[in-house]
Amino acid sequence: MQGLRLFTDVARCHSYSQAAALHGITQSAASQRISQLEKKLGVVLLDRSVRPLALTEAGRIYLEGCEDVLQRYDRLVRKLSALRDDPSGTVRVAAIYSAGIELLERIRTAFEADHTRVHVEIEYLRPDEIHRMVLEGEADLGIVSYPDRFRKVSIIELREELMVVVCPADHPLAALRTVTPQQLTPYSMVGFDLDLPVGRRIKDYLKENHGHPETTHRFDNLDTLKSAVSVTDAFTILPKRTVIREVESGALAMLKLEPRLTRSMGAIYRSRSGGRAGLPPAVAAFAQCLIDSAGPDADAVGSLVPEGALAGK
Repeated sequence: MQGLRLFTDVARCHSYSQAAALHGITQSAASQRISQLEKKLGVVLLDRSVRPLALTEAGRIYLEGCEDVLQRYDRLVRKLSALRDDPSGTVRVAAIYSAGIELLERIRTAFEADHTRVHVEIEYLRPDEIHRMVLEGEADLGIVSYPDRFRKVSIIELREELMVVVCPADHPLAALRTVTPQQLTPYSMVGFDLDLPVGRRIKDYLKENHGHPETTHRFDNLDTLKSAVSVTDAFTILPKRTVIREVESGALAMLKLEPRLTRSMGAIYRSRSGGRAGLPPAVAAFAQCLIDSAGPDADAVGSLVPEGALAGK
């Protein structure tokens, strides 16, 4: 193929020296190779009696053939490269419900459109079950909150989600833009179950900052918390991205917490040599897609609003 490319470049440039420069060889070497090619074919391809060089009739026919062969060869190489670079197989993902069902579905759909030989399966579970599945090889990736607490796994940091106070639009707190834990003390609260990391973290945060609201009910899913808030005079604390639509519609009000409270999100995978580089190609590609779509550089509010997200685990 190099010989075909050299001849094609000499014909296009009408110059040995220019074509030789493109191939990183000397003018003499380029001339010798074309002469050897003519000898092998038994025809004269270039008219050397004129300046710049011109093609003979045989040269024009040969150039046309060379261009066709090179185009077909380049297409073949591209197909093989795409086959090599496009992974295949199934990526098994286990995620907490509040990772965002709509968000993950959007990521999965876009990923499969770009990687037609990969199928992504997503199962929604409680965090301890996700950890077990990752350790036992039943899941390639686990999407969890507070990933640092899990042992014997490697972590891909995704994002820090801002937590906010959420209350009915006619609640006394709704008149405020920012609220401290101490200011929450006089009001009733509904919260996450304490066997969920987010429930324990919110409880610790309030205590550390001298907030002592009475918790009347605890639930294990985000939808129930939002429903409870909408029909009672209680408030709750949720990831900001999960209530954007209700706030925009006027159904709920949202207040900034001071000091700031966040929930860390990450993906865990079974530790292996080479870290992420050691992941199967399809899994590594989906992990990168997660980082691009839901990582620290992604829009942490507008683009990450899930529809009907469940447990805030």
